[in-house]
Order: sequence, then C-alpha cells, then structure tokens
Amino acid sequence: MPGRGVEEKRLRIDGFDATEKDAFLGYDEVTTERLHARLAWLSQKLRAEVRGLENVPAGRALLVANHPFGWDVALAVSAIRGATGRRVWALGEHLWWVIPGLRKVAAKVGIVDGTPENVDKLLQADELVLVLPGGLREAVKPKELRYRLMWGHRYGFVRAAIKNRAPLVPLASIGGDEIFDFVGDPFARGARWLKRPRFPLPIPRRILPIPHRVRLRYVIGEPVPADLPPEAADDPRIVRRRRREIEGALHELIEEELVRRAGMTM
Repeated sequence: MPGRGVEEKRLRIDGFDATEKDAFLGYDEVTTERLHARLAWLSQKLRAEVRGLENVPAGRALLVANHPFGWDVALAVSAIRGATGRRVWALGEHLWWVIPGLRKVAAKVGIVDGTPENVDKLLQADELVLVLPGGLREAVKPKELRYRLMWGHRYGFVRAAIKNRAPLVPLASIGGDEIFDFVGDPFARGARWLKRPRFPLPIPRRILPIPHRVRLRYVIGEPVPADLPPEAADDPRIVRRRRREIEGALHELIEEELVRRAGMTM
C-alpha cells in the first residue's frame, strides 16, 4: 500500500525504529550520563531542592508525580540517580513517538512508551519507573486548576503496581505549575484551530510568554506499600481504593509544601 510506505518513511526520517520506544531497547547509558550531568548543573544553578530521597525503595517501585508544564521533574529524577546510582525510567505520552528527533533522544535517556507491557517488563526487572498519570491534560491546565491532579479514568499504573507487587511512591513537584499562566482549554482550542482534538494548544495569559521566576522543589513521600496479592489488580474496587491512597498521599505532600512555602504551619 503506498500510504503505508509513506508513513514508514516519515516515521524513520530520523533513523528511529519503532522498537526503540520499548523497555531497554532504545536506551543508551552514555547519552543518559551526559544528560544527568547537565541536569545536575542546572539544578544547582536553579537552586532546586529535592527532599525525601531516603523514601526511594531499594527494589522495584512506581514513582507517581503531578505533571506541571514541561519536564522539570527531570531534576528530581537526576537527584534520585545521583543519590542511588539507579536508572529511573519514565513512561512517555504516545505523542513523544511521532516527533522526529525528539523521540530518538527520549528513547536513549530512558523514556519508554507508556504501555502495560513496558511497565511490566521494567517492574519485573526491579527498576524504578516514573509515571505522570495526568499526562498532557494536567501539564497544560489553566491557572485556575494549578496543583490539581487531573487523572481522569487512568488506573493502569495502579493495576501494574498491584500486579507486579511494586510500591507506589508519591513525588510532589512544586513550582513548575507557576512558570506560566495558561488560560482556557488547550485541547478544545487544538480541536478548533488545528482540527486535532488530541493536540493541545496552550495559550499564556500574557501576550509575551515570559516565564515566572519560581523556586523548584520536589518532595518524595513514603511509599504506599505493595501489600496486595497480584490478583487484586482485577478487582475494580480495590484498584480505585489504591489509587485514592496514592492520590491522597500526593495531594498531602503538595499541600504541606505550599503551606510551608507560605510560612505557615499545619
């Protein structure tokens, strides 16, 4: 089919092979080490703070974070790598894998396609896996929804944690939500203007998208233990209850940090 040939050519314009987005296959340690050296330098320059590194489990775990605009959470990932010497794999949005060049770099530094198969492979190998359940919708939310978790009906990461007996570790990102002030619904705007409802088009409140100067802080909380049998992953009630636990733990970390930043006590 001619259409298929054109599509394959488009997908491989940067030498990217579809298998590279799978766990372990596209990873390159040299590229990753260089990236984290730069991130460590940037973190120092920005005076980013990471607390709770002692809460990172020794074995497999799912790190569950809120999703501000951008990928500032990479600074926390770099701190975890520096403190533990371990890799942290990140589950990437499917959009990553259609952008030539970016997808190649993403695969090399440990970002994998967010499929159940990839999560299972990584956890069964006792790796650390980062998931941002809110995805793009949470990342480009308007100012009025700042620091709100927008996870919708995403329960797959909880099922994976239960199935693979992996603790869920809350990772709160503070500051990233304040870098830009967005307005309106970027997905509705993408559907209207670009005719692509799955492609968000965020618009800043000000004419010039000048970022606010904010202090970036990250807090890693105590893990929600892996105390359920694997078959519990098939019970919707248990899965919902476990998601509420990690959601509540993350909300609590965010609230405590915002209160502390305001100079108040709880």
